[in-house]
Formats: sequence, C-alpha cells, structure tokens
Amino acid sequence: MTASETMHYIQSFQKGGKPVHDLSRIRALLEELGNPQDSIRAVHIAGTNGKGSVVAFCAAAATTAGFRTGTLTSPFIRHYTDRIQIDGNDISMDALCRFCEQVKACAVSADCSQFEITFAIALLWFVEEKCDLVILETGIGGLLDATNIIRNPLVCAITSISFDHMAILGDTLSKIAAQKAGIIKPGCPVVLSSDNPMDVTCLVQETALQKRAPLTIPAMTDCQILSETLESTTFQYRNFAYTLHMPGRHQVYNALTAIEVIRFLGMHGFLISAAQIQQAFGKVQVPARTQILQREPLILLDGGHNQAGVSALCDLLKHTGKHPIHGICGMITTKDYHTACNILRETLDTVFCVDDFLPSAVPAEALAACFEGYADAKAAPDFETALREASAMAVQDGGMVVICGSLYLASEALQNDGILSKDNPML
Repeated sequence: MTASETMHYIQSFQKGGKPVHDLSRIRALLEELGNPQDSIRAVHIAGTNGKGSVVAFCAAAATTAGFRTGTLTSPFIRHYTDRIQIDGNDISMDALCRFCEQVKACAVSADCSQFEITFAIALLWFVEEKCDLVILETGIGGLLDATNIIRNPLVCAITSISFDHMAILGDTLSKIAAQKAGIIKPGCPVVLSSDNPMDVTCLVQETALQKRAPLTIPAMTDCQILSETLESTTFQYRNFAYTLHMPGRHQVYNALTAIEVIRFLGMHGFLISAAQIQQAFGKVQVPARTQILQREPLILLDGGHNQAGVSALCDLLKHTGKHPIHGICGMITTKDYHTACNILRETLDTVFCVDDFLPSAVPAEALAACFEGYADAKAAPDFETALREASAMAVQDGGMVVICGSLYLASEALQNDGILSKDNPML
C-alpha cells in the first residue's frame, strides 16, 4: 500500500466507529493478527485531562533508563504518525503502510473506528520492534475502549477526570469515572491523580477495593512548589527536585502520577533512578500543552478544550501571564463551548474567534457572542488574520497572544508556516 492508499483506508472508517457494548470487535480483529497485545508489557492510562502528559513523562523516563519504549496517544497533533512512537520517534510511513496492509487483509468490521485500526497497527509495530515497555493511552473512556483488551498491564493510571464526551460516557462525574475506572484489573496496581474531586476518588477507591487492586494517590503534603513561571515549574517531591518545561500546576499533578507509576515499574524490573527521572522530566514538552510558540511578542498555544483544561490554562495566565491577554479562540460544536467561554472570558481581554480550522467548528460569530459583555470579542475571517491582528496588538501594548479552545485549532497553528519561530525547538 502507498501512503495515500493507507490514509484513505484508515479514513474510510468513522472516527468513533459504531457504538460498542463490549470488546468483541477489537478482540476479533486482534485474534486474526495473532493477538499482538499479549506479547507486550504495558502501562495503561485513562483520564479526561493529562493522559498525554503522563504518557510522555513515563516514556521519557523509561527511554532515559535504556528501555525501548513504545507509546500510543490520541489524537495526533502535527501529523498522523505522531500518535505512534518508539523512544520518541514517530512510526515511519513505510511501517505504517506495511502494517496497515496486514490489518486490511483481515476480515475487518466496517463498524470499526479509526482508533481501533490505529491501535492494531501500533501493536504490530511494537511487537516487531521488540519494545521492552509499551505505554497506552485510552482513546475515550476506559471500560469499553479498545485498549482495554490488554489483560495484564503492569500498572494502570487514572489522571484528572472532568466533564467531556458526555454523550458517550455519561452526564455525571461518577458515571464518567466509572468508565475510566474500567481499566482497573484484578490485583493490578493503580495510581490516581490527586487533583480529582472526592466523588471521583471514592468511586475509584471502591473499584480498586472490589478488584483487590493496590491504589496509590500521590500525597500533595509531600510536594512543594519551588518556582512557577510561563517557562517552567520546579517542585520538590519526597526529597527530590524536578523541573518541568510544561508550565502549570496541573502538570505537577501529572508528574506526580508518573513518578508513582515509575515506582511500580521498578517492581517489574524497570529500574529507573531519581536522577534519570529528573533528567527525563526536564526534557519533556508535549505539543499544544501550554506551549510557547514565540517570545516576541509572546504567543502561547494550549489545546485544552473542556472545563478542567480551560480552567488550568486560566489559572496559569492569572498567576504568571503578561497582560493584556489577546486570545485567538476556536471551539467545536461537540464540546461544551458555552462553559469553556464562561471561564475564558474572565481572563482574556480581547478575543478573535475563528472557525476555519474544522467543518464542525462553532461559527465565529456565535462564539464571539459567548464573550459579549466581558472580553472585547469579534469574529475573524480566518486564523491567519486573527494571528496577525492579535500579534500586532501584543506588540503595541506589551501583552501576549493565547491560542486556545481546541486541539484541532492547536494542530492548525502548529502546521501554519506563519507561526514558526526559531526560538521554539519543537517546531
């Protein structure tokens, strides 16, 4: 298969696929492929926000310690292959095509999702490349997510849980948490992020108890924030200091979750020292997670798109941001954009609303109306115009530009040549 044939085949499936009530669909596909999921040693991570960061922290530490480490994340940000990596390197297009051809040769149900196809391809690559460790991020939920076909993970982790994908997962935090907690396996250690509300914590505790799964919740009393800027955050946890270059208090919670996951990995022979963790964490930068794109004028990119994600961004900006703050905001209709705007409008001074990044984007005029009476908002004809005008304002008044509201908008920004900056090594 050629690259275009491969992408056409993958995209011929719906993003979400037909709703599932069990794992029989992915099980049938993987059985035809020889059950590659049974040949890997895995860490399984679920949650609403923070999954990608915890994956990145754990993978960087394992790679630094010399373990060949595969990762599967969702969605892709810059290009399709960046969701499947080994030691931080994307799967090659040649490998993607070759493994996609293997999948296509199976009796694949037309009801499958793009994620299920991608998951199968990733597993085949991880097995062929003899990964020592594979860190899997769930697509949506956990209980009925394709990745939950993994029977005996070494350790599970559940990050921050909040409202998102409610049509699929449920309309209360308890219902959503029940889906996320579905990844907990009998006797398997589980780490729960300490920034979860009490009802979520209680539900996870009950599930872990029922399955006799040892539960760890990092103690914030053992953590001290030493410094916090838009550039980095330094904290101390159990007598060791760590510096993160993904700013925000929420990343500290993610790092603590990762540290505890790594501790359990040590019980399975994956010995990773505190020095290696410190070194690895200092290098982790996940695209579109409060990412600085440019410093003069300051342009910040954030893909947070739900209540918790947007709140974390605003908390960071209130404490460490430059003012005034000129926002470029785009959201999609399947998210609770009204709540997100209610949070953002307390922090942004001006807002340029855009809708040219995705067909399902909220119309720019409708989005601008959500900021009425608070921030000075208007609909922009396109993203490039919004970026140009917001940047000019930041130059004039010494403020900053924040691109926010959607991972899809973040992806558009990262692929826009006009935003490339020599002082951003990630681009």
